[in-house]
Amino acid sequence: MPNETFAEIISKEFKKRDNPVNLKPTIIGKVVQISPIIVQIKNGKILLTENEELEISEWFRFRCDIDTGGALSSNVPNNLENAKNVTEIHSESGANCQMPDAIASLASAILGVRDELLALKCNLKQGDYVSIASLDETNKYILLDKVLTTEASNKEG
Repeated sequence: MPNETFAEIISKEFKKRDNPVNLKPTIIGKVVQISPIIVQIKNGKILLTENEELEISEWFRFRCDIDTGGALSSNVPNNLENAKNVTEIHSESGANCQMPDAIASLASAILGVRDELLALKCNLKQGDYVSIASLDETNKYILLDKVLTTEASNKEG
């Protein structure tokens, strides 16, 4: 039709594209096993097993490994508290040094970063809910992230 508008032409072209018709949405699954990770979907009718139907996102793995050695959650606060208690006297004037104040400010900054990093830690366990997305391959999924439920946030908060 010569009287077609630009929008009509574009619309027809979009309809001609080879768009998939069976895209699966992002869904929520429930962790039923940790090693290997097994997630159930569709009310437990389908089980997705890590490295078979279920891939784990690299970002999720990275977050799960934060503080696995416990250095952020145990050593850093103690070391900073010990540093804050240091007092120094200037050798020339005999006056108190401002170093403890500087260390206290540094400690506050580092502890703030530590708390942010600890908030990223996933602590995935049985019964947790996770978001899952489909991959282009048939019957392949990727675990994207842990879903924080209201109940879990009330326990942590």
